[in-house]
Amino acid sequence: MKLKIAGYKPISLIDVHGYPSFALWVCGCNLRCPFCHNWRIANADRKVCGEAELGELMVKISKSVKFVDYLHVTGGEPLLQVEALRELFSKVKSLGLMISLNTNLTLASELERLLKDGLLDHVATDLKVPFDIMSGLGEKARNYWGEYLKSLELLRGYEVTLELRVPVARGITLGALGNALREILPLLKGLRKSYCVEEVVVSSGA
Repeated sequence: MKLKIAGYKPISLIDVHGYPSFALWVCGCNLRCPFCHNWRIANADRKVCGEAELGELMVKISKSVKFVDYLHVTGGEPLLQVEALRELFSKVKSLGLMISLNTNLTLASELERLLKDGLLDHVATDLKVPFDIMSGLGEKARNYWGEYLKSLELLRGYEVTLELRVPVARGITLGALGNALREILPLLKGLRKSYCVEEVVVSSGA
């Protein structure tokens, strides 16, 4: 089985808070965030993306096992390639590594499959507010926001650490942020392990 990737970093000290990780960037995304710094990866640009055999990736990851605690997979949106991820994560678990997934949380069914298989230890996501603007989807964003909330609710049932990041767009109002927080705070309170990282100021035209 193959995974469409843009590259990897054998040892990263910044992708999982407090832990060294093997960082892997996968291609493709279902959102069009105007602030995305990995937009070429999100668009699966052929100049930066290519297919990699899972066996080849395992060889690379195995060489870092003694130096890292996690495999951290980011993108793009990794859950678009959930079948390949399931196989890769199962193999990585056999090496004794934990799994971190950076996801936009808008693919709840795919997330649930990995959770049920016990393949996730850490999930990182952005709280994009206002979601219609920050996701780049406009009027189409409502269903995706519903999936985001559903994904947060799913995480409550598992021993998974959530890392919530809050990118702050130029022009965002406290009212918009407050409305979003009122929706997600009841879900966050139900999580067994979670933390919020520093806010990141971005320029998105919002």
